[in-house]
Amino acid sequence: MGEAAARSPKQHRSRRTLQRITRAALELVGQNGVEGTTVGAITRRAGSSVGSFYARFDGKGDLLRYLDERIWETVEQQWSETLAGGLSERPINELVRGLARLYADLDLVHRGARDAIGQALRGPRAGPSDAALRTRALVWEDSQRLLLAKRGAIVHADPELAVETVCRTLESAASLFESVFLEDLCTALVVHLVGDRDSSLPSEANVEFFDIWS
Repeated sequence: MGEAAARSPKQHRSRRTLQRITRAALELVGQNGVEGTTVGAITRRAGSSVGSFYARFDGKGDLLRYLDERIWETVEQQWSETLAGGLSERPINELVRGLARLYADLDLVHRGARDAIGQALRGPRAGPSDAALRTRALVWEDSQRLLLAKRGAIVHADPELAVETVCRTLESAASLFESVFLEDLCTALVVHLVGDRDSSLPSEANVEFFDIWS
């Protein structure tokens, strides 16, 4: 078990207690920050006891390291589940829109707690954690693979460079995505890949890019 792992619960009830503590801690840190969150507040919200907390964690710092890992595990899980849902089978214009929405959704996963925990563990100017880098590498590789699988639809002279540009844009803009301009950005990215011919969804399809998440 790594440094960031909680002590393994042996029974189903104990696992549920750990889940409640984890959920309560993420909620409270997201609302109040690290300094404003106490072990007592976490256990009260979790409906648990301080003894149960210390049976799993050595202290607050140990909990924060565990949460830091768990947040990125959750991001990876949501990413993998969405890809398994058939996103790769969509035409390239819908694929770009789907990836954009997914990047934006993943950026919101426990964002308040994630940022607060990152600053507490590594400082305000520190780089991302190993878990964050691992997750970003997975997302980056999968995004490139999915888009390059549509190589036959890409008219850009250098498909690899075009796909890299799209992926870098999606990654950089994820925290800025709002529905008012997401569609325009996606259209520009699709045009970069395939030209004007497939930049828009077919009008007869009447598909909102948010529909793929419903």
